[in-house]
Amino acid sequence: MTGFDIFETALIRLGLINEKSSLEQQIPLKNTAISVINELSFELCDAKPIVNLKDEINISREAATVISYGTAFALAMIMGDDEKKMTMLAIFNAKKALYLSEIKKIEDVLPIVPEV
Repeated sequence: MTGFDIFETALIRLGLINEKSSLEQQIPLKNTAISVINELSFELCDAKPIVNLKDEINISREAATVISYGTAFALAMIMGDDEKKMTMLAIFNAKKALYLSEIKKIEDVLPIVPEV
């Protein structure tokens, strides 16, 4: 997955693009997107920062979903769209809480019985 994949998903969530041809109009937002993607991917996955949207990010699909909503929130904030900002923030917070609460590993452990 690349930074561009997350950026494109965030723009689609905001309704800013419907097809690849209109993506070029949103390129001025890419620097903000790179900053947000780096911050969230480090926070959630301890991933290395990207320099360009074409760079690969080693994260799970679930983490990419969370990051795309966070990116959409930041972009809506920059654009001054309060309705989309609040919607994206609410979804981001819910997705992030779900992602962070997932049980990553389940272990069977026998209880330790104290000696008498």
